[in-house]
Amino acid sequence: MEQTLARFVHALRSADIAVSPAETLDALAVARTVGLDDPRRLHDALSLALAKSPADKDRFRDCFDRFFGQLAFRQPAKRTFLRGVNAEQVRAALSGRASAELVSLVDAMLAGDHGALAWRVEQQAAELGVESMSSLRDKDRLARQLGRALGLEELAGFLGSDAAPGGEDLAPLLRYLRQYAREQVEAYVDARYRLIVDASGRRAVIEAALTGHLDQLPPGYHAEVDRVVRQLAERLSRRHRRRQRRARRGLPDLKRTLRESVGHDAVPFRLHWRHRRRERGTVFVVCDLSSSVSRIARFLLLFLHRLTDVLPEVRTFGFSNRAGELSASLRTQDPVRAVEEALFVWGKGSTDYGQALFDFRDLVGRDLDHRSVVVFLGDARGNYFPPRLDVMREISRRARQVFWLNPEPADRWGEGDSLMRHYAPFCLHVDRCARLQDIERFADRLLTLSR
Repeated sequence: MEQTLARFVHALRSADIAVSPAETLDALAVARTVGLDDPRRLHDALSLALAKSPADKDRFRDCFDRFFGQLAFRQPAKRTFLRGVNAEQVRAALSGRASAELVSLVDAMLAGDHGALAWRVEQQAAELGVESMSSLRDKDRLARQLGRALGLEELAGFLGSDAAPGGEDLAPLLRYLRQYAREQVEAYVDARYRLIVDASGRRAVIEAALTGHLDQLPPGYHAEVDRVVRQLAERLSRRHRRRQRRARRGLPDLKRTLRESVGHDAVPFRLHWRHRRRERGTVFVVCDLSSSVSRIARFLLLFLHRLTDVLPEVRTFGFSNRAGELSASLRTQDPVRAVEEALFVWGKGSTDYGQALFDFRDLVGRDLDHRSVVVFLGDARGNYFPPRLDVMREISRRARQVFWLNPEPADRWGEGDSLMRHYAPFCLHVDRCARLQDIERFADRLLTLSR
């Protein structure tokens, strides 16, 4: 009982239900009192001991049903494939050619004995170390090993050979049973993975956000990725705060230290440091908020907002055709809500980069100077409007540095209405920005530049 309850508590924690060690001991006492015979009573008792809020109650119910329910071979085989099948004939055809494990597996599937099949899968999975799963790679590996242990590879070998048992008559049946068993094994491993590693599905979302294209991320995942953005930004902030402390301390001034230590027989009792004074400027972020770039712009704006304590002054602008400043709303409102409002207000209309550059220059006025860094985010697709390269040239001349982040791959920068090839000569760097890793890498470079 203790081991089962410990595994269940682990599954609850992976489902984002906080369970303390004291609550685990309370749950163990409750389980000993009510017993394991009545699942409904056990559920109600453990729910009172472990689930605190209404949201916890819902997650607890789902986790309990999956943990204590049958996970393997929950779906029956299709009767159309088994209708009229003579189990004795199939068993006789396999006997002597297949292992005893494969014969018993096929026999149980033909008989529809799902309990025996599930018990066998559980035993094999325990021997293979199902509880040690920690990543998607472990999940795929375990599914292959479990299928091999059940005899599915052996069955595939029979079907691929000339000496298939039963000849052509049994080949369609055995092919379906192999596919059915493989699907049930994969469903079982997936269910166990969700219980052990990723009950809420959050880890899968995070991995997809870190490695996948943000433009393809469904809107329903935005809340989870917002948490990832916050975590990455906080980690980056901590790292650069340490760098700032070292920068304020300065670099060792070896000449002065040795000169001052002459009176102490060259023993450096006191270290001297030299400092470089740097002018801190303003970072201007100009984001294309049209539908083609809006999702990536959303995460870049949130990421930079989380870095305001380590960045110099940041002024943010958004546009589709006309540009407007978003800085005040991002400072005074909830950042997620402010970004959503900006997407709604400034993300309409046909994209016109030339007009947006003209508006941006007029909005910043004399604030754009040799201390300024300008960051553009957009696909540079201007719908064949005039690109206003004269304005881009002026911005590049007045600013200290200009960066451009483009979500499209470089081989598409010269296709169709893309203006990227025209704007690129006025930028210090033009980088692709399609993943959270790209945004984090650029933010790290920007923080290093602003120290």
